[in-house]
Amino acid sequence: MKNRPFWHDRIENAWKSRAVLWLSGVRRAGKTTLCQSLTEVEYFDCELPRTRRQMDDPESFLDGLRGKRVVLDEIHRLDNPSRLLKIAA
Repeated sequence: MKNRPFWHDRIENAWKSRAVLWLSGVRRAGKTTLCQSLTEVEYFDCELPRTRRQMDDPESFLDGLRGKRVVLDEIHRLDNPSRLLKIAA
């Protein structure tokens, strides 16, 4: 895995002042790999049906993650991603 200190620093600094970050880019640019390389995060792949079922009740899902940094990869796969993001913010 390639080390990307520039992007790690940008993400860490952004997390200091924002509750929600949106990482976007073209396909196969390394967004997932970058997210998986972050330290001290809970990583969820929303392409997996089991993960999506966990998020059916956003409040319950997020209550268990209070105070933790969470990565929701492929969040567009959720039926209503904005609902989860509003509660998270």
